[in-house]
Amino acid sequence: MIMRLLFLFLAPFLNPVYSYAQSRSINFEHGSISQALSKADSANKLVFIDCYTVWCGPCKAMAAHVFTQDSVADFFNSQFINVKMDMEKGEGISMKDKYHVEAYPTYLLLNGAGKLMYRFVGGMTSDSFMAKIRKGMNPSNKVAIINERYDAGERSKELLREYIQIKMDGREVSVGIKMCNEYFDMLTPEERILPENWFLFGENKYSMYLSELHSRTFNYLADHWRDFAKVQGKAVVESKLRHMYLKIAGYTLRGWYFKNAHNEVFPYSKKEFDNYRRQIGRTELEDKKQLITLIMIAQAAGEKDTVRVSALLAKNIGGFSAENQRIGFDYISMIRNPRSTTIPHYQEVLDAIIQSNKNQNLVRTARSYKK
Repeated sequence: MIMRLLFLFLAPFLNPVYSYAQSRSINFEHGSISQALSKADSANKLVFIDCYTVWCGPCKAMAAHVFTQDSVADFFNSQFINVKMDMEKGEGISMKDKYHVEAYPTYLLLNGAGKLMYRFVGGMTSDSFMAKIRKGMNPSNKVAIINERYDAGERSKELLREYIQIKMDGREVSVGIKMCNEYFDMLTPEERILPENWFLFGENKYSMYLSELHSRTFNYLADHWRDFAKVQGKAVVESKLRHMYLKIAGYTLRGWYFKNAHNEVFPYSKKEFDNYRRQIGRTELEDKKQLITLIMIAQAAGEKDTVRVSALLAKNIGGFSAENQRIGFDYISMIRNPRSTTIPHYQEVLDAIIQSNKNQNLVRTARSYKK
């Protein structure tokens, strides 16, 4: 009995839920952005803006699990004027355009004059969040310095490289792509292949924006691959090319090739795909015959000739490498109701995948769709 009473007495102190209960959260202003800026100017503080949307999952997670931690809340409430803005309503719409907010959540630090001092994006742990915000509080942080140099009119190539990468890191994608094109035009053919410019062409964290489908940088790389191979190494360049041609084929089968993240529509162009085939033909890729066939399959998909897509795959997919057989996933996705489809050659495609036994994940998928 005594032990039971002792346990009940100590339970609140032993249970982590009680010991680490959080009771405070970031206090966000409810007035206009101009009022927040004026308040920050008078208090000699920065304005912290949480740019969110109601449908953004990471935004909700940050609000629920990071902004409500006592240590985070106490720091922000003492150091900043805090503003929370829905980027699809009210003042958020104009702020989105002014500061090029293109991903959520985006966090902005502004001075009292509304000048951007720092920005970063994404959901993260409280430790990562605090580390980034402390970095942004330094007036000499990289974002502030590079932006200031650019706004002052500096256009050195060294600065533009950093400027483009900062814009991409902060998900100011439209600005980054615009500057990428301007920077590309400044470079001579000899400069384009230099190691410091590989981020424009190669496979890296910026490639989904700078050297993606429809990009001039990818086409330039494909047309001048030998020059890049001398600097980057043949294996690195060929890996990028192979990845992109397989992606072109897969995205075409799924219909994704014809629309990008900005909802720009790209109509099917036979000339464009013929050019891909010519590019591949001029490479020394070991599997270039397979890649040319993949582009032929993509052309058939672009022409909405599902029967030809199926016939080409039935004839060739069994001989593809395990990597190139991934096109099978895109093909199965393209067929809306595979279990009851009457498309000629469909079952032949599945049989060819199963019999080749190269890509085990694809084999299991094909078996699940066999009649």
